[in-house]
Amino acid sequence: MGSSGKKYIIVLVLLAVSALVVNYLSYDAFGRRDDGFAAIGKIPYAVGEWQGRDLPLDSSVYESLETRTIIHRQYTLNDTTLLLSIVYYPQTKVDFHAPESCLGGQGIQTRTSSKTVDLRTREGGEVSLDMNEIAWNKGSEESLVYYFYKAGSFVGNSYIKLRFSLALNKFTSTEKSGSLIRVSIPVYFSDYRKAESALRAFLGELYPYVIDAL
Repeated sequence: MGSSGKKYIIVLVLLAVSALVVNYLSYDAFGRRDDGFAAIGKIPYAVGEWQGRDLPLDSSVYESLETRTIIHRQYTLNDTTLLLSIVYYPQTKVDFHAPESCLGGQGIQTRTSSKTVDLRTREGGEVSLDMNEIAWNKGSEESLVYYFYKAGSFVGNSYIKLRFSLALNKFTSTEKSGSLIRVSIPVYFSDYRKAESALRAFLGELYPYVIDAL
């Protein structure tokens, strides 16, 4: 067999191996659906003193995100209301939709940054969590958003580390889920300090549930 024939066989072998790897890492949008609902079902409607209620989502949102296991829930404490959104994939999917990409256009101005937020949990402990922060405004309307990812033992704001954890978990762990956790709150009279304080208080109550459930 000539050198060109050997090269042709090598190419075929590489293509076959690549197809197997892609197939192994592929995501079935409806795989392990029951596992997904069981997981997000562990996020309670009563988070500390915050009381939640689900908000409806259009079917196009589920189709766009390719999962039905989504929490879209409003929580209220006294006169403060915020929104919790969790997108959960029972089997890993690495092309998460970054929240800031959904805010583009329509006259919305955004400022995105990374920050480490110190939380006091409901159990009395303290944890430092790396999060992405989005401050956005449209006319007189302002809002503050925190979001982060979870995949197995990884919890943080780095999309690169998320992808690495997802890929690693495929081969080393029975836990192959991935989640995006997002909380947002309206900002009134440009009082970002008050909005940030509310988000931190809520996340401190929510964090143990995130670790246990997702």
